[in-house]
Amino acid sequence: MLRKFLLPFLSFLGALIALLVVFWSQKKAPVPAIPYPAPQSPYVHAVYGAGIIEASTENIAIGTPFIELITDIYCVEGDRVKTGDPLLKLDTRLLEAQKITAQSQLQAAVVNYENQRTQFSFYQQVKDKRAVSKQAYESVYYAMKEAEQQVKVAEAQLNQVVVDIERSTVRAPVDGEILQVNAHIGEIYSNNSYNTTQPYVNLQTALIFMGTVSPLQMRIDIDEEDAWRFKPGASATAFVRGNANIHFPMKFVRIEPYIIPKTSLTGETIERIDTRVLQVLYRFEKGDLPIYAGQLLDVYIEAEPNPIGQAKISKKTVNIEKETERSEVFFGP
Repeated sequence: MLRKFLLPFLSFLGALIALLVVFWSQKKAPVPAIPYPAPQSPYVHAVYGAGIIEASTENIAIGTPFIELITDIYCVEGDRVKTGDPLLKLDTRLLEAQKITAQSQLQAAVVNYENQRTQFSFYQQVKDKRAVSKQAYESVYYAMKEAEQQVKVAEAQLNQVVVDIERSTVRAPVDGEILQVNAHIGEIYSNNSYNTTQPYVNLQTALIFMGTVSPLQMRIDIDEEDAWRFKPGASATAFVRGNANIHFPMKFVRIEPYIIPKTSLTGETIERIDTRVLQVLYRFEKGDLPIYAGQLLDVYIEAEPNPIGQAKISKKTVNIEKETERSEVFFGP
C-alpha cells in the first residue's frame, strides 16, 4: 500500500517544489525610490537647454606678457581680488641687468649730446660767419641734432625695460574671484602649445582663471532645431542636476546671434555630435545657492507653442479616434 501512494506523492512534491522555484526566480526586486526626481518644466510651453555657469565678465584666462620663470604667486583659489591686485610675478633679473645697461647708454648719450652742443656753441660765437664754411657749420649742427635724438632713443629704451619690469608683476584686470590657479613657482610656460590668436594664453590650461562672480552668468546652449522658438527676454528657470528641488529664476542678458557647433555633450543617447547650438546668456545672483562656476545645469526657457508638435499630437489623436470608431462598428461599444 505504501509503495502504491509513494511515487505519486513524490511526483506531486517534486512538481510543487518546481513551481515554488519558478515563482521565486521570477519575483522582481522592488524598484528603489528615486531620491531626487527629474526636473519638470515650470512653463506650459518651454525650450530646454543645457547651461554652464561662468563669471559675469566671462571666465578670464590670465596669461603672461612674455616667457619667463615664475618666482612668486600671490593668490589661491577662492580669493577675492580688486583691479590691480598682484596675482603672480616673473623673474626680473635679466630685465634688471638690461635696465643697468640702458641707464649707462642713456648717460653716454647725454654726454655725447653735451659735447656736440658745446662744439656747436663755439661756431655760434664766431662773429664773422665767413671764417667758418657753411659745410662745417651744418655738419656740427646736425651732429648735435643726432646726439639729441640718441638721447631720446636711449630714454625710450630705458623706459621700455622699466615697463617690462612693471609688467612682470601680473595684476588682476577686474574685480572678481580667483576660480583656478594652474601656475607654480619655478615653472616656465612656453607658448608652443598656446592659442595663436591669444599669445601666451591657453584657454584649456591657463595660468589663472578669474572673473566677477557677483552676479554669475549662465551660458545656455539651445539646439538649432528649437532656436526659432526662443524669444529674447523670455523667462528662464535653472535646475541643479541631482536635486531638482534646487532651482532659481534668471534674467536675460543677451543673445549671441551666431550658431556654433556644440562642444559640451550631455551624454544622452539621443544626442548627435554634429548638433549646432544657439548660445544665450542669463544672469542671476548666487546668494546661498550651492552652485559654482563651471557647473552644468538643466534650463527651461518659456517659449511659444510648437505648432509642429501640436499638429503631430492632433493627428495622433484623430487616428486613435478613428480606430475606436472602427472597433465599435465591428465589435460594438
